[in-house]
Amino acid sequence: MSGTALMYMLANMFLTQLFYVVGVGGVQEDNLCLCLAFGIHYLRLAVISWLCVMTYDMLITFRNNVNLNPRPEPVNVLISRFVKYSVFAWGVPSLSVISASVMRVTVNHQAVNNLNPYNCWFFEKTIYNVTFAVPALCCFAAIADSLIRSWLTARATVGLQVDKKTRLKMHRKRTLQLHLYVKIATLLFAVNVFGCVARNGSPSSDPVAWIAYNVGHSLQGILVALAVTCNCQVLKIYTRSFSRRRRRRPRNGSATALFDKRDSDISDTTYLQNLTWEPVPLPV
Repeated sequence: MSGTALMYMLANMFLTQLFYVVGVGGVQEDNLCLCLAFGIHYLRLAVISWLCVMTYDMLITFRNNVNLNPRPEPVNVLISRFVKYSVFAWGVPSLSVISASVMRVTVNHQAVNNLNPYNCWFFEKTIYNVTFAVPALCCFAAIADSLIRSWLTARATVGLQVDKKTRLKMHRKRTLQLHLYVKIATLLFAVNVFGCVARNGSPSSDPVAWIAYNVGHSLQGILVALAVTCNCQVLKIYTRSFSRRRRRRPRNGSATALFDKRDSDISDTTYLQNLTWEPVPLPV
């Protein structure tokens, strides 16, 4: 469940980055600029909503599995839970976009030209604060609450383990997942804070927040991908391979070197004839 939610979040982040690149070049058509603002508004909030789903699912998983080996759940329970997660993750951005469109229709003095200085990435100040900043802040508050409760639950369940090796292994797995979600939540929160400050100001009067938002938004995809893939296990693999290369080899005349050379020859080749007995042993 957490892996599926993570894939949805990364897919929304990819589409957000695609729309972001389209707005960098400057959009001259007013209707296209408005559609781009609607799309980015929806996708940014969808990314935060899926992160909220991920942290809540982590809390449920920690509560239901007090042992190291997870308890399998029925398929109908998983499907029902995923449907609820999808309704929340897709419904919150949809309601936000509907509210933004209604506010644009009711407020006549708002114009599309106000979106052009911001590359069509934001709506007007009032619409942005009401339909994006407030729901995003509520989602981040729920994310922080889930992370704190997950940490307390993991601490309690780890203390229940009798075996020391099992306790250390569970602590490592729980801590790794917690640290991953904390990194992603911190990155997204910082990027959205810079965006909120830049939108409520102006690129000319406050360029620091605008530049920080552009840099953070450009790098958030690769940073999240690195945080997901390059964990401690991957680093251990590279460390072991590097240490093996630097390991000192024995002399060529020793028996160990002959066996190492023979083993390396067998492992490097793809011919199956090197794995046969030569000479063939006598049958019994």
